[in-house]
Amino acid sequence: MARGISSLPPEVLVGIFQYLDVRSRLKASLVCKTWFRIMDCPHLLCDVKIQFSGKVNEFIKRFSSMTRHFEWFSFRRVVISGPVIEFLKNYSSQFVILSFRDCEVSDDQSGSKLQDKILHCNNLRTLYVSDSNIASWFAKLRNLTELSLLKFSGLSDYVISQHGKSLSKLEKLTLGDTIVCGEEASRMFYATEVENENNPSERILSFLCIKLLIQKNRATLRYINFLDLLLTADELLTISKIEGLKLKEILFPEELNSSTYIEQFCENQPSLVSVVICTSLPVEDNTVSAVCKCLQHLQELILFNQQKIDKCIIEIFQLQNLVKLDLSYCRNISQFSYQEAVLDLKTVNLKYLILTTATISDADLFKLLKCNQNIRHLEVSSTCISNKTLNMICKNLLLLECLILSSCSEISDSGLTGEFENYFDSLTPTPLSNLKYLTELYLSQNSLITNEGCIKAIQFPKLETLFLNNCPGLILSEEFKSKLKMQNPCLHDFNISN
Repeated sequence: MARGISSLPPEVLVGIFQYLDVRSRLKASLVCKTWFRIMDCPHLLCDVKIQFSGKVNEFIKRFSSMTRHFEWFSFRRVVISGPVIEFLKNYSSQFVILSFRDCEVSDDQSGSKLQDKILHCNNLRTLYVSDSNIASWFAKLRNLTELSLLKFSGLSDYVISQHGKSLSKLEKLTLGDTIVCGEEASRMFYATEVENENNPSERILSFLCIKLLIQKNRATLRYINFLDLLLTADELLTISKIEGLKLKEILFPEELNSSTYIEQFCENQPSLVSVVICTSLPVEDNTVSAVCKCLQHLQELILFNQQKIDKCIIEIFQLQNLVKLDLSYCRNISQFSYQEAVLDLKTVNLKYLILTTATISDADLFKLLKCNQNIRHLEVSSTCISNKTLNMICKNLLLLECLILSSCSEISDSGLTGEFENYFDSLTPTPLSNLKYLTELYLSQNSLITNEGCIKAIQFPKLETLFLNNCPGLILSEEFKSKLKMQNPCLHDFNISN
């Protein structure tokens, strides 16, 4: 006798539902009461984001009768008024992730007593606040592991110290503001360090207060993002010398008065496995080479738009544990330097590689990719990648999920379909569609691809995003668009235009 899926035990159904995407899970929960109850569990709701935006008071009131235990809530461009505050209080124990972006407190709430608005979110793990004067409303976040306070009008020593009193499990810290008072300037407000702790100012954000927060959480803190924080080199070095602090990841400030401290910071924090350098002040070869030598276990290196580096690519390609490498717009790494680096390549575990505008030769790119067949994300836009190398990618990089090939002048239909007129000895004709796990594909601004090549090659069971903008060889008929949508059943972000 045939049995329906609903007859399966609940734990089996939970396992099946975990393979569905968010939208499909929510649809499935509406099938019947049994599925609704099964779906109302942390495993199946933890990645469902409930987002409120704009004028939400009426919607908040309706949503206040919710029965499902959603954990992730986002507020964007929302006026924080009575109904929103009541909602936050009523469901405070349910929140695991909360974010506020571009929110403002209504006039009728700004003057009321702070203690009337204090939120005790005992299960909150992540709090993200950007351009929203609401961070001081949260207290006793004992289980918080990730705190982000960005571009925040009102970020002050008082706010930082309030959070610092209860934090004991903090792992990730992101701070960003326009002005940070140095230690000398802080003396105008504090006679001693103790006074900073006992009577923190609501008017300034001081380096002293930031340092104290990091010191208190040094046992658990592993990630610091100072990209948008205006700190000096000396202040960053002071942080790197905090006893007991063992960072894994650091994003250095974008605005720097010196880049020489980067090497010293890494020497003081040898536990680092991720370094992100997006500074507007260019770093040079000797700095990057020194970082590579003192952090032999580096897993992630991001050097964005660095125009003074070249030879350091040789040391970069010696990092045996490197998993993520981003050299976007590092145009001055010469073809000869890439050639030397690939000759003695020891980086063979890459999963994420971005070489936008790289001057690497097609032959060296071929070798680099052939030695890194576990790549999931590959971006080689504006490079001289050939159809031959693309064919090798289609045959060997079978775990690829995202492939970005915009503005690659050599790529044509042959590369997409694997149909070459003159076969190379080492080449097995392999179409793009061989990449079964691909979810994102970008082929914009490629003049040699045509409708025929795209129809033959772009056939993926999981493809969600496809960009085919500004490709002169394409005729953008409705029939062409419909055919691509039919061949890619999961496609929902489809950008095609001339």
